[in-house]
Amino acid sequence: MYTHETICKPEFFYLANEVDRSRFLDLCNNNPSLQKIDTLADQKHELSLVLDPSLISHQSLTNPTLPTVFGGEGVWVYFPWKNTAVRILEKEQYETLRMSRNKNLITKEEQKILENTTIAIAGLNVGNPGAVCLALEGIGTTMKLADFDPLSVSNLNRFRAGLTDLLVNKASLSARQMYEINPYQDITVFENGLTDDNMDAFLSLPKIDLLIEEMDNLKFKIKVREKAKAFKIPVLMVTGNADHVLIDVERYDLEADVPMLGGFLKSEIIDRVNALVPGAGTFRDRIELLQDFMGKEYLEPRLNGSFDEVGKTLASIPQLAESSFLRGAALCHFAKKILLKQDVPSGRYSISLDGVRIEKK
Repeated sequence: MYTHETICKPEFFYLANEVDRSRFLDLCNNNPSLQKIDTLADQKHELSLVLDPSLISHQSLTNPTLPTVFGGEGVWVYFPWKNTAVRILEKEQYETLRMSRNKNLITKEEQKILENTTIAIAGLNVGNPGAVCLALEGIGTTMKLADFDPLSVSNLNRFRAGLTDLLVNKASLSARQMYEINPYQDITVFENGLTDDNMDAFLSLPKIDLLIEEMDNLKFKIKVREKAKAFKIPVLMVTGNADHVLIDVERYDLEADVPMLGGFLKSEIIDRVNALVPGAGTFRDRIELLQDFMGKEYLEPRLNGSFDEVGKTLASIPQLAESSFLRGAALCHFAKKILLKQDVPSGRYSISLDGVRIEKK
């Protein structure tokens, strides 16, 4: 049994391989509580319809005699954190089936481009819904995730997880969720978060196509942008709360002189952050600096007012699930456009649900 809270990679057993067959038999024999899920026949049935949609018009979708155009015994994938093995199609067939509902909304050529990208996400609190959305759409099948923080109960008002996930590192937990969507992904987890020692490797070994930055550490938010600029890597960040989301786009891949946060991060704020000394300054000084870094003139009134209440009536800055998922969708949308080389210039973009309108007949 696997019990370590940071284990986050599945194990594969290819049934066409005799060694893997033997290994899987040993797993089953030595693990009486193992749960097995086998829907391979249903997956083949579904894939037949995807490969030849004309079958839908003249055969019942539940017809067990529906012909399949491929064979194979599939692959058992073992998820140790759930002690569950699932039998699925081999990689190419699995991805064809899993991505079939993306068709037309994302073309075949676009999907291939998006799959063959490498994305790094620093900060998996806000970054988690973005990471999951990217995995669902098949974007960035090579990923790097960095966060040092474990999941706590106060995260459960917005983090897509449950009580059984408490104490699991947020980057490892995000990797687990993504692997359960697509076990064929390649995810590297940096459980100690982003540090001076691993920042170059995080960005450049191998070099990433996009950085999503959602850390709380203000100094490292600046440091990683300086590195991204040197490596010519575009950066995305989302902030905001409730019904109002801000997306900061920094196209260091296209322009050498892009200012941080598109110029919305003032030089005097950068100087104040760089001057931070551990243990120096008051708690209120640090809270006000965080608010200034985000840009209080762009934040909604309730969120702005909450900064004054931290340490008084609030234990931390409030966040809502609706904002978390809206930010995740925004990250995925902008990442897709940048990776497909669509026109997304550097700048600050705003999405507000206050703009929702009722349609009239």
